[in-house]
Amino acid sequence: MTINARRAMVAVAAAATVAISSGCSFTVEDLPLPTPGTGGETYTLHAVFDNALNLPDQAKVKIGGSDVGVVTSIKTKNFQAVVDMEVSTDIELPMGSTAELRQATPLGDVFIALSEPRESTGAAMLSNGDTLPIESTSAGATVEELLVSVSMLFNGGGVASLSRLGTELGSILNGNEVELAHLITEMTGVIGELNNNSARVDSVLTEFNTLANTIEVNKGQLGEVADTLPQAIGAIAENNRAIGDLLTKLSVASAALGDYSNTTGDQLNDLLVNLDNLMNALSATGDNFGYVLDQLHAIRPGVNATFRGKGLAPYATLTNLDVGLLTDPANSKFPDLKDVNDFVGSFIQVLQIVQGRVEGHR
Repeated sequence: MTINARRAMVAVAAAATVAISSGCSFTVEDLPLPTPGTGGETYTLHAVFDNALNLPDQAKVKIGGSDVGVVTSIKTKNFQAVVDMEVSTDIELPMGSTAELRQATPLGDVFIALSEPRESTGAAMLSNGDTLPIESTSAGATVEELLVSVSMLFNGGGVASLSRLGTELGSILNGNEVELAHLITEMTGVIGELNNNSARVDSVLTEFNTLANTIEVNKGQLGEVADTLPQAIGAIAENNRAIGDLLTKLSVASAALGDYSNTTGDQLNDLLVNLDNLMNALSATGDNFGYVLDQLHAIRPGVNATFRGKGLAPYATLTNLDVGLLTDPANSKFPDLKDVNDFVGSFIQVLQIVQGRVEGHR
């Protein structure tokens, strides 16, 4: 075919195309758009969302930013949105996978992002007809929600409050640089000490944990004590009047003892002083005190007999008394007045000797 012939055929085809387009009013809008899809074998998964208001029909299903499926149906049931998805059979999702409604750009369409569990649990794989429950689905923040939050931040006074807080902090710290530096130094020291004693802190916490475990183990006994305590308190409350009377009597007795001490203090003091003098005198007699007691013991029967009889029959042994009529009758006579005076003088001399011994003189 020659070049001219080819040109003629192209011209005829172009003319025919123009004629057809002109005659049938055919435009680009009449051309069919490609239907989204995976282009291969798929299996169906269901997902339950609280709502899927902005999720369009034929929305994309992605994993890690790659298209793996498409939304085929959106229905409502029990005030929840049930979404059907066709996912490529090349994608295997374990039980526990999640689905989230996301938006790639502020003006972009919402799509479903599938994610595998963060930790591998060895669970079985999802199969055709399985459902992701509402506990495994969520919805990311939309552009509208973000704009509303930003509007509330500025219009609600959050930024103004933050500015006022900064101003107040500046006024507090202005001129107190030295105190602030000292405070920071002290806090640094405290934190350093805590860090150095972290082992001891851990030990204390361990002891507290042990104590808590002990209380937990013995909570039954503690419960019994708690049940018994109100009864004990009730018994005390019932006998509070008797306890009050007892305390009143004790108060009266204490007051009486105080009065006795205040009124008889001088007499009691004199008694104790005299008793102390007597004890000192007895102590000063030394070894002679036994001899004096022996002589008193020897005199006591005669004295008792004298006071029990009808007449006066004294019996006494007087040491250091010189009575000649008794000791030397041949050379003595019956005592006269002069002898009585000598006897009294001798008796006084004996008393002086005893007094000297009592006072410690020899």
